[in-house]
Amino acid sequence: MSNKEVEEERRLYQCARTYEKIVKQCDELIGMMDTGSKLPKRRKNSTTAPAPASQQEDNEVLVQTITRFLHDLRTNPAEPESSTTPGDRN
Repeated sequence: MSNKEVEEERRLYQCARTYEKIVKQCDELIGMMDTGSKLPKRRKNSTTAPAPASQQEDNEVLVQTITRFLHDLRTNPAEPESSTTPGDRN
């Protein structure tokens, strides 16, 4: 294998790993939203009522998971910033 092929294999492997992480975290988020999204119907005059404690806990977990997901994306980019653009490759 040439150096270019080895680098391309490494890049594809890193992209696949990043994709797996994203899919796993999206599945976690969807699971959280599925369990917490089925809210009872409310009357118009009760819209100012605070959310139940269990929903607040779910919301906090959701925020923490999204924050972790975004932090992971920022610290582990799929492609280094110094990489070439597709038009630069020859």
